[in-house]
Amino acid sequence: MQYNKLKSKTLQNPLITLYQHIDTNIRGYKGIQIDDAEMTDYLEKPVFDNLIDVEVQQESLDELLELKNTTGFSSKNLLADIQAFQNPTPNDLRPWRVGEALAEVVLESYFNCRFPWNELRDARNPKGNKTGADLVGFIEVDDEVMFLFGEVKTSSELAKRPPQVMTKSDGIENQLKDLYGSSHKRRILITYLKTKTTIKAPIKADYDKAIKSYYADKYVLIGGLIRDVPPDEKDVLPSYNKLKAIILSPIGLNLFAIYTSIKKENWRSIIEGNSRNE
Repeated sequence: MQYNKLKSKTLQNPLITLYQHIDTNIRGYKGIQIDDAEMTDYLEKPVFDNLIDVEVQQESLDELLELKNTTGFSSKNLLADIQAFQNPTPNDLRPWRVGEALAEVVLESYFNCRFPWNELRDARNPKGNKTGADLVGFIEVDDEVMFLFGEVKTSSELAKRPPQVMTKSDGIENQLKDLYGSSHKRRILITYLKTKTTIKAPIKADYDKAIKSYYADKYVLIGGLIRDVPPDEKDVLPSYNKLKAIILSPIGLNLFAIYTSIKKENWRSIIEGNSRNE
């Protein structure tokens, strides 16, 4: 069987498309395979960076080093914090959290999605559960920027296809239906993005375009499924067929499944033992 290879603008290795169905440029589903070597690379670098918010880590380190160099301060707390920023460790390595980070990395690298604000910047409890939606950002399709709202689940279940994380009461199907049916929930997420537009100019540029698309009834709902089991199109096909009868065009609807043969129980050891700690 011939599989398509997806090429990334930022990552060297292509991903293999196992199956896909396309209704429109913003409606369809896809199954993607990441081989073991690539998955290890993902966990060690871009997923790790997402889980520590590498941008803020580096900014914080630079500020503390400048403080130390310009003032001569060398207090115990300052040196301890410098060391911590030089050797960062993710606070939350639960499989579902790693799965969310992997989904963001893949969507940003291969599908022209942008998540401009790492959720860690809003967390007061390092392992607190966020509210609203797992994925909040922008997607650009055919030069049109739209809001992206999505949910991600990680599952090893084999007894049922789709797995129950797709179909149960708090599964992806119902979560996407809720986002589609509740303008109030979407408004909260849009307001959340708006609060970030004063911080970084690229966020405002995307926001200004996406809000125009939104009031032309165009935005995209995404459901992501992370699987450490053999691939099967039934992981997403039944759910897509149910959802597309409810979430109507021109609203975007995309389901994707990411498959890896590295079991989720091993993700933590790969991340903690990554090459940054040489």
